[in-house]
Amino acid sequence: MNAEVLNIDGEYDQSLDLTNSMNGRIMKFEKESDVYRTLFRSKNKNIIIDIPEELFESKKLTPQSIVTINSLDNRKVIPVVKELSVVHLAEPMLKPIEAISYDDLLNRHLYIRSEKMLATAKFRHYINKYAREFLEKDGCINVQTPILTEASCVCSGDLFAFQYYGKTIANLIQSPWMYADAMSSAFDRVYTLNPSFRREKEASSTHLVEIWQMQVDITWATNSDVMLMEEGLLKYIAKKLKENHLDLYELGDLSYSHLDDVLKTFKKVTYQETVDIINSNGLSMEYGSDYTHKQQDLLAKQFDRPFFITNFPQKIKNFWFPVYKDNPDLTPSNDLFAHTGHGELIGGGERVSDAEQLEKNLKFFNHDEDEFKWFLEIRKYGCTPHAGFSIGFDRLVSFMMGVDNIIEASIFPRIPHGPIKP
Repeated sequence: MNAEVLNIDGEYDQSLDLTNSMNGRIMKFEKESDVYRTLFRSKNKNIIIDIPEELFESKKLTPQSIVTINSLDNRKVIPVVKELSVVHLAEPMLKPIEAISYDDLLNRHLYIRSEKMLATAKFRHYINKYAREFLEKDGCINVQTPILTEASCVCSGDLFAFQYYGKTIANLIQSPWMYADAMSSAFDRVYTLNPSFRREKEASSTHLVEIWQMQVDITWATNSDVMLMEEGLLKYIAKKLKENHLDLYELGDLSYSHLDDVLKTFKKVTYQETVDIINSNGLSMEYGSDYTHKQQDLLAKQFDRPFFITNFPQKIKNFWFPVYKDNPDLTPSNDLFAHTGHGELIGGGERVSDAEQLEKNLKFFNHDEDEFKWFLEIRKYGCTPHAGFSIGFDRLVSFMMGVDNIIEASIFPRIPHGPIKP
Protein backbone atom coordinates (compact mmCIF):
# COMPACT_ATOMS: atom_id res chain seq x y z
CA MET A 1 0.00 0.00 0.00
CA ASN A 2 1.29 3.46 -0.87
CA ALA A 3 1.83 6.00 1.87
CA GLU A 4 1.17 9.69 2.01
CA VAL A 5 4.47 11.49 1.69
CA LEU A 6 5.41 15.15 1.94
CA ASN A 7 8.24 15.88 -0.50
CA ILE A 8 10.74 18.69 -0.10
CA ASP A 9 8.73 21.02 -2.31
CA GLY A 10 5.83 20.79 0.10
CA GLU A 11 3.55 18.64 -2.08
CA TYR A 12 1.88 15.37 -1.14
CA ASP A 13 2.85 12.52 -3.43
CA GLN A 14 0.42 9.64 -3.02
CA SER A 15 2.30 7.45 -5.50
CA LEU A 16 5.59 7.03 -3.65
CA ASP A 17 6.12 3.39 -2.65
CA LEU A 18 7.53 2.93 0.83
CA THR A 19 7.65 -0.86 0.83
CA ASN A 20 11.45 -0.95 0.68
CA SER A 21 13.92 0.13 3.36
CA MET A 22 14.89 3.79 3.49
CA ASN A 23 18.02 5.63 4.58
CA GLY A 24 17.69 9.17 5.85
CA ARG A 25 17.83 11.81 8.56
CA ILE A 26 15.50 12.50 11.47
CA MET A 27 14.76 16.20 11.15
CA LYS A 28 12.46 16.83 14.11
CA PHE A 29 9.76 15.11 16.14
CA GLU A 30 7.11 15.59 18.78
CA LYS A 31 5.50 13.17 21.23
CA GLU A 32 1.89 12.26 20.47
CA SER A 33 0.21 9.65 22.66
CA ASP A 34 2.27 6.45 22.29
CA VAL A 35 4.27 7.51 19.22
CA TYR A 36 6.81 10.12 18.18
CA ARG A 37 5.51 11.91 15.09
CA THR A 38 8.66 12.46 13.08
CA LEU A 39 9.75 14.46 10.05
CA PHE A 40 12.15 12.15 8.22
CA ARG A 41 14.17 13.31 5.20
CA SER A 42 15.12 10.72 2.59
CA LYS A 43 16.19 11.26 -1.03
CA ASN A 44 15.10 14.88 -1.09
CA LYS A 45 11.72 14.13 0.44
CA ASN A 46 10.38 15.07 3.85
CA ILE A 47 8.31 12.13 5.04
CA ILE A 48 5.92 12.23 8.00
CA ILE A 49 6.17 8.97 9.96
CA ASP A 50 5.24 7.67 13.40
CA ILE A 51 7.85 5.87 15.49
CA PRO A 52 6.42 3.88 18.43
CA GLU A 53 7.43 5.27 21.81
CA GLU A 54 9.22 2.11 22.95
CA LEU A 55 11.25 1.81 19.74
CA PHE A 56 12.10 5.52 19.66
CA GLU A 57 13.29 5.67 23.27
CA SER A 58 15.18 2.37 23.08
CA LYS A 59 17.26 3.81 20.25
CA LYS A 60 17.67 7.14 22.11
CA LEU A 61 16.97 8.99 18.87
CA THR A 62 17.95 12.64 18.55
CA PRO A 63 17.35 15.32 15.89
CA GLN A 64 19.73 14.99 12.91
CA SER A 65 20.41 11.30 13.58
CA ILE A 66 20.97 9.14 10.50
CA VAL A 67 18.93 5.94 10.44
CA THR A 68 17.79 3.14 8.19
CA ILE A 69 14.11 2.25 8.34
CA ASN A 70 14.04 -1.49 7.73
CA SER A 71 10.33 -2.13 8.07
CA LEU A 72 7.31 0.15 7.78
CA ASP A 73 3.57 -0.40 8.25
CA ASN A 74 1.97 1.44 5.31
CA ARG A 75 -1.62 0.59 6.14
CA LYS A 76 -2.23 3.87 7.96
CA VAL A 77 -2.33 7.40 6.54
CA ILE A 78 0.83 8.17 8.50
CA PRO A 79 3.18 5.15 8.16
CA VAL A 80 4.35 3.48 11.37
CA VAL A 81 7.96 2.33 11.70
CA LYS A 82 8.26 -1.30 12.77
CA GLU A 83 12.03 -1.67 12.69
CA LEU A 84 14.95 0.73 12.30
CA SER A 85 18.70 0.75 12.81
CA VAL A 86 20.83 3.71 13.81
CA VAL A 87 23.66 4.57 11.42
CA HIS A 88 24.82 7.66 13.30
CA LEU A 89 23.36 8.97 16.53
CA ALA A 90 23.71 12.75 16.41
CA GLU A 91 24.97 14.53 19.49
CA PRO A 92 22.58 17.09 21.00
CA MET A 93 23.04 20.40 19.17
CA LEU A 94 23.87 23.54 21.15
CA LYS A 95 21.23 25.30 19.08
CA PRO A 96 18.43 23.64 17.09
CA ILE A 97 18.53 24.09 13.32
CA GLU A 98 15.30 26.12 13.51
CA ALA A 99 16.92 28.55 15.98
CA ILE A 100 19.91 29.39 13.75
CA SER A 101 19.51 32.73 11.97
CA TYR A 102 20.13 33.14 8.23
CA ASP A 103 22.78 35.78 8.99
CA ASP A 104 24.71 33.52 11.39
CA LEU A 105 27.28 32.65 8.73
CA LEU A 106 29.61 30.78 11.08
CA ASN A 107 26.89 28.16 11.56
CA ARG A 108 25.79 28.11 7.91
CA HIS A 109 27.12 24.54 7.48
CA LEU A 110 24.35 23.40 9.84
CA TYR A 111 21.71 25.97 8.86
CA ILE A 112 21.72 24.62 5.30
CA ARG A 113 19.74 21.64 6.65
CA SER A 114 16.79 23.93 7.42
CA GLU A 115 13.66 24.04 5.30
CA LYS A 116 14.43 27.63 4.27
CA MET A 117 17.81 26.61 2.89
CA LEU A 118 16.23 23.60 1.24
CA ALA A 119 13.92 26.04 -0.53
CA THR A 120 16.89 28.25 -1.46
CA ALA A 121 18.82 25.36 -2.96
CA LYS A 122 15.77 24.37 -4.99
CA PHE A 123 15.18 27.94 -6.17
CA ARG A 124 18.78 28.18 -7.35
CA HIS A 125 18.45 24.85 -9.14
CA TYR A 126 15.23 25.70 -10.94
CA ILE A 127 16.13 29.29 -11.84
CA ASN A 128 19.39 28.02 -13.31
CA LYS A 129 17.49 25.27 -15.14
CA TYR A 130 14.89 27.61 -16.63
CA ALA A 131 17.44 30.25 -17.62
CA ARG A 132 19.42 27.60 -19.49
CA GLU A 133 16.26 26.27 -21.12
CA PHE A 134 15.31 29.73 -22.36
CA LEU A 135 18.75 30.53 -23.72
CA GLU A 136 19.29 27.16 -25.36
CA LYS A 137 15.88 27.32 -27.04
CA ASP A 138 17.15 30.58 -28.53
CA GLY A 139 20.21 28.85 -29.97
CA CYS A 140 22.80 29.74 -27.31
CA ILE A 141 25.47 27.26 -26.27
CA ASN A 142 26.94 27.04 -22.80
CA VAL A 143 30.65 27.90 -22.58
CA GLN A 144 33.13 28.08 -19.72
CA THR A 145 35.46 31.02 -19.16
CA PRO A 146 38.69 31.48 -17.15
CA ILE A 147 38.70 32.55 -13.52
CA LEU A 148 42.31 33.87 -13.60
CA THR A 149 43.27 36.75 -15.86
CA GLU A 150 45.81 39.54 -16.21
CA ALA A 151 43.32 42.08 -17.51
CA SER A 152 40.70 43.76 -15.36
CA CYS A 153 37.24 43.79 -16.85
CA VAL A 154 36.80 47.19 -15.15
CA CYS A 155 33.60 46.33 -13.31
CA SER A 156 32.25 47.56 -9.98
CA GLY A 157 34.30 46.68 -6.92
CA ASP A 158 38.08 46.41 -6.65
CA LEU A 159 40.17 43.47 -7.80
CA PHE A 160 41.54 40.51 -5.86
CA ALA A 161 45.11 40.39 -7.19
CA PHE A 162 48.01 38.09 -6.35
CA GLN A 163 51.41 37.05 -7.69
CA TYR A 164 51.19 34.32 -10.32
CA TYR A 165 54.27 32.05 -10.31
CA GLY A 166 56.41 35.01 -9.30
CA LYS A 167 56.34 36.60 -12.76
CA THR A 168 53.19 38.64 -13.12
CA ILE A 169 50.08 39.75 -11.29
CA ALA A 170 46.93 37.70 -11.76
CA ASN A 171 43.41 38.79 -10.94
CA LEU A 172 40.39 36.80 -9.88
CA ILE A 173 37.93 37.60 -12.62
CA GLN A 174 35.26 40.22 -11.89
CA SER A 175 33.04 39.10 -14.76
CA PRO A 176 33.17 36.51 -17.55
CA TRP A 177 32.00 39.09 -20.11
CA MET A 178 35.33 39.63 -21.92
CA TYR A 179 35.73 35.94 -22.66
CA ALA A 180 32.07 35.48 -23.59
CA ASP A 181 32.53 38.47 -25.89
CA ALA A 182 35.54 36.80 -27.50
CA MET A 183 33.70 33.52 -27.95
CA SER A 184 30.70 35.19 -29.58
CA SER A 185 32.94 35.99 -32.56
CA ALA A 186 33.70 32.28 -32.81
CA PHE A 187 30.41 30.62 -31.79
CA ASP A 188 27.77 33.33 -32.49
CA ARG A 189 25.43 32.81 -29.52
CA VAL A 190 26.94 31.93 -26.14
CA TYR A 191 26.18 32.05 -22.45
CA THR A 192 28.14 31.20 -19.35
CA LEU A 193 27.45 30.89 -15.62
CA ASN A 194 30.72 31.34 -13.75
CA PRO A 195 31.92 32.47 -10.33
CA SER A 196 33.19 36.04 -10.27
CA PHE A 197 34.82 38.08 -7.53
CA ARG A 198 34.24 41.70 -6.53
CA ARG A 199 36.22 43.31 -3.74
CA GLU A 200 33.26 45.32 -2.48
CA LYS A 201 34.06 47.83 0.26
CA GLU A 202 30.92 47.54 2.38
CA ALA A 203 28.35 44.84 3.04
CA SER A 204 24.84 45.45 1.74
CA SER A 205 21.63 43.51 1.17
CA THR A 206 22.37 43.28 -2.57
CA HIS A 207 26.12 42.62 -2.80
CA LEU A 208 28.40 39.62 -2.32
CA VAL A 209 32.15 39.28 -2.74
CA GLU A 210 31.91 35.92 -4.51
CA ILE A 211 29.08 35.88 -7.01
CA TRP A 212 27.76 33.64 -9.75
CA GLN A 213 27.38 35.60 -12.94
CA MET A 214 25.50 34.70 -16.10
CA GLN A 215 26.82 36.32 -19.26
CA VAL A 216 25.06 36.20 -22.63
CA ASP A 217 26.57 37.46 -25.92
CA ILE A 218 24.75 37.36 -29.25
CA THR A 219 26.06 38.27 -32.72
CA TRP A 220 24.04 40.51 -35.04
CA ALA A 221 22.03 41.78 -32.06
CA THR A 222 21.23 45.37 -31.08
CA ASN A 223 20.46 46.92 -27.71
CA SER A 224 16.75 46.58 -28.50
CA ASP A 225 17.23 42.88 -29.30
CA VAL A 226 18.92 42.05 -26.01
CA MET A 227 16.34 44.06 -24.05
CA LEU A 228 13.65 41.82 -25.53
CA MET A 229 15.74 38.80 -24.61
CA GLU A 230 16.31 40.01 -21.04
CA GLU A 231 12.60 40.61 -20.51
CA GLY A 232 11.71 37.29 -22.09
CA LEU A 233 14.18 35.44 -19.87
CA LEU A 234 12.76 36.88 -16.64
CA LYS A 235 9.20 36.25 -17.76
CA TYR A 236 10.04 32.64 -18.66
CA ILE A 237 11.54 32.00 -15.22
CA ALA A 238 8.66 33.73 -13.38
CA LYS A 239 6.06 31.81 -15.39
CA LYS A 240 7.73 28.46 -14.68
CA LEU A 241 8.04 29.22 -10.97
CA LYS A 242 4.39 30.23 -10.76
CA GLU A 243 3.20 27.19 -12.70
CA ASN A 244 5.36 24.56 -11.03
CA HIS A 245 6.89 25.72 -7.75
CA LEU A 246 4.53 27.74 -5.56
CA ASP A 247 5.17 25.02 -2.98
CA LEU A 248 8.74 26.33 -2.65
CA TYR A 249 7.39 29.69 -1.55
CA GLU A 250 5.34 27.89 1.08
CA LEU A 251 8.36 25.86 2.18
CA GLY A 252 10.43 29.04 2.56
CA ASP A 253 7.54 31.02 4.10
CA LEU A 254 7.72 33.53 1.23
CA SER A 255 5.27 35.59 -0.81
CA TYR A 256 5.05 35.09 -4.57
CA SER A 257 2.88 38.10 -5.49
CA HIS A 258 5.81 39.76 -7.26
CA LEU A 259 5.78 37.05 -9.92
CA ASP A 260 2.63 38.61 -11.40
CA ASP A 261 4.52 41.91 -11.70
CA VAL A 262 7.26 40.20 -13.73
CA LEU A 263 4.64 38.93 -16.18
CA LYS A 264 3.59 42.51 -17.00
CA THR A 265 5.22 44.40 -19.88
CA PHE A 266 8.36 46.03 -18.49
CA LYS A 267 8.57 49.82 -18.38
CA LYS A 268 11.33 51.78 -20.16
CA VAL A 269 12.83 55.15 -19.23
CA THR A 270 15.99 56.91 -20.40
CA TYR A 271 18.82 57.90 -18.11
CA GLN A 272 17.88 61.57 -18.62
CA GLU A 273 14.30 60.83 -17.55
CA THR A 274 15.51 59.16 -14.36
CA VAL A 275 17.56 62.24 -13.48
CA ASP A 276 14.42 64.34 -13.89
CA ILE A 277 12.37 61.92 -11.77
CA ILE A 278 14.92 61.96 -8.95
CA ASN A 279 15.26 65.76 -8.96
CA SER A 280 11.49 66.24 -8.91
CA ASN A 281 10.99 63.86 -5.97
CA GLY A 282 13.05 65.45 -3.23
CA LEU A 283 16.55 64.15 -4.03
CA SER A 284 19.32 65.78 -6.03
CA MET A 285 21.22 64.18 -8.92
CA GLU A 286 23.59 65.70 -11.44
CA TYR A 287 23.49 64.51 -15.03
CA GLY A 288 26.47 62.23 -15.65
CA SER A 289 26.63 60.74 -12.16
CA ASP A 290 25.75 57.20 -11.16
CA TYR A 291 22.87 56.33 -8.84
CA THR A 292 23.20 56.19 -5.08
CA HIS A 293 21.29 53.53 -3.15
CA LYS A 294 18.73 56.15 -2.09
CA GLN A 295 18.24 57.24 -5.67
CA GLN A 296 17.80 53.64 -6.81
CA ASP A 297 15.20 53.05 -4.11
CA LEU A 298 13.33 56.20 -5.10
CA LEU A 299 13.25 55.12 -8.75
CA ALA A 300 12.07 51.62 -7.83
CA LYS A 301 9.09 53.07 -5.96
CA GLN A 302 7.89 54.78 -9.16
CA PHE A 303 7.21 51.42 -10.83
CA ASP A 304 4.99 48.40 -10.25
CA ARG A 305 7.13 46.05 -12.33
CA PRO A 306 10.76 45.67 -13.46
CA PHE A 307 11.96 48.62 -15.53
CA PHE A 308 14.68 49.36 -18.07
CA ILE A 309 16.91 52.42 -17.96
CA THR A 310 18.46 53.12 -21.37
CA ASN A 311 20.90 55.44 -23.14
CA PHE A 312 23.46 55.97 -20.39
CA PRO A 313 26.17 58.62 -20.87
CA GLN A 314 29.45 57.08 -21.96
CA LYS A 315 31.37 58.41 -18.96
CA ILE A 316 29.39 56.32 -16.46
CA LYS A 317 29.48 53.17 -18.55
CA ASN A 318 32.56 51.25 -19.67
CA PHE A 319 34.96 51.02 -22.55
CA TRP A 320 33.18 48.15 -24.30
CA PHE A 321 30.10 50.21 -25.21
CA PRO A 322 29.96 52.04 -28.57
CA VAL A 323 28.37 55.48 -28.83
CA TYR A 324 25.56 56.75 -31.02
CA LYS A 325 26.84 58.40 -34.18
CA ASP A 326 24.32 61.23 -33.88
CA ASN A 327 24.91 61.65 -30.13
CA PRO A 328 28.42 60.51 -29.15
CA ASP A 329 27.77 61.28 -25.47
CA LEU A 330 25.31 58.38 -25.20
CA THR A 331 25.65 54.61 -25.43
CA PRO A 332 23.19 51.98 -26.73
CA SER A 333 22.97 50.41 -23.28
CA ASN A 334 20.42 49.24 -20.75
CA ASP A 335 20.15 48.34 -17.09
CA LEU A 336 17.17 46.31 -15.92
CA PHE A 337 16.14 47.20 -12.38
CA ALA A 338 13.84 45.44 -9.94
CA HIS A 339 10.89 47.44 -8.66
CA THR A 340 11.21 45.66 -5.32
CA GLY A 341 14.41 47.28 -4.05
CA HIS A 342 16.74 44.52 -5.23
CA GLY A 343 18.65 46.94 -7.46
CA GLU A 344 20.05 46.27 -10.92
CA LEU A 345 19.28 42.73 -12.08
CA ILE A 346 20.80 42.87 -15.57
CA GLY A 347 23.19 45.19 -17.39
CA GLY A 348 23.50 45.03 -21.14
CA GLY A 349 23.82 46.72 -24.48
CA GLU A 350 25.75 46.73 -27.71
CA ARG A 351 29.49 45.99 -27.76
CA VAL A 352 32.20 47.83 -29.62
CA SER A 353 33.03 45.83 -32.75
CA ASP A 354 35.29 48.41 -34.42
CA ALA A 355 38.99 48.50 -33.45
CA GLU A 356 39.32 52.25 -33.96
CA GLN A 357 36.34 52.96 -31.70
CA LEU A 358 37.70 50.61 -29.05
CA GLU A 359 41.07 52.42 -29.11
CA LYS A 360 39.25 55.74 -28.63
CA ASN A 361 37.26 54.28 -25.73
CA LEU A 362 40.37 52.95 -24.00
CA LYS A 363 41.96 56.38 -24.22
CA PHE A 364 38.75 58.05 -23.03
CA PHE A 365 38.82 55.92 -19.87
CA ASN A 366 42.63 56.13 -19.47
CA HIS A 367 43.16 52.38 -19.80
CA ASP A 368 46.47 50.85 -20.83
CA GLU A 369 46.08 49.69 -24.43
CA ASP A 370 48.73 46.97 -23.97
CA GLU A 371 46.61 45.35 -21.27
CA PHE A 372 43.80 44.91 -23.79
CA LYS A 373 45.91 44.08 -26.83
CA TRP A 374 44.25 40.69 -27.28
CA PHE A 375 40.84 42.30 -27.04
CA LEU A 376 41.78 44.79 -29.76
CA GLU A 377 42.99 41.97 -32.00
CA ILE A 378 39.51 40.43 -31.91
CA ARG A 379 38.26 43.71 -33.40
CA LYS A 380 41.05 43.97 -35.96
CA TYR A 381 40.63 40.50 -37.42
CA GLY A 382 36.95 40.34 -38.29
CA CYS A 383 34.65 41.08 -35.34
CA THR A 384 30.95 40.41 -35.83
CA PRO A 385 28.61 43.16 -34.57
CA HIS A 386 27.14 41.93 -31.31
CA ALA A 387 25.40 42.76 -28.06
CA GLY A 388 25.11 41.09 -24.70
CA PHE A 389 24.02 41.27 -21.11
CA SER A 390 25.18 40.19 -17.68
CA ILE A 391 23.05 38.84 -14.82
CA GLY A 392 24.08 38.64 -11.20
CA PHE A 393 22.64 35.18 -10.60
CA ASP A 394 22.52 35.45 -6.79
CA ARG A 395 20.66 38.75 -6.98
CA LEU A 396 18.27 37.32 -9.56
CA VAL A 397 17.54 34.42 -7.22
CA SER A 398 16.91 36.77 -4.29
CA PHE A 399 14.52 38.78 -6.48
CA MET A 400 12.63 35.73 -7.73
CA MET A 401 12.43 34.33 -4.19
CA GLY A 402 11.32 37.68 -2.81
CA VAL A 403 13.82 37.76 0.07
CA ASP A 404 15.17 41.01 1.49
CA ASN A 405 18.83 40.03 1.76
CA ILE A 406 20.99 38.37 -0.89
CA ILE A 407 22.60 36.07 1.70
CA GLU A 408 19.21 34.34 2.02
CA ALA A 409 19.53 33.38 -1.66
CA SER A 410 23.05 31.94 -1.36
CA ILE A 411 24.14 28.66 0.23
CA PHE A 412 27.56 29.74 1.51
CA PRO A 413 27.63 33.53 1.00
CA ARG A 414 30.85 35.52 1.06
CA ILE A 415 30.29 39.11 2.13
CA PRO A 416 32.68 42.09 2.52
CA HIS A 417 34.65 41.79 5.77
CA GLY A 418 32.70 38.60 6.60
CA PRO A 419 33.98 35.12 7.43
CA ILE A 420 35.33 32.84 4.71
CA LYS A 421 34.62 29.74 6.74
CA PRO A 422 32.93 27.35 6.73
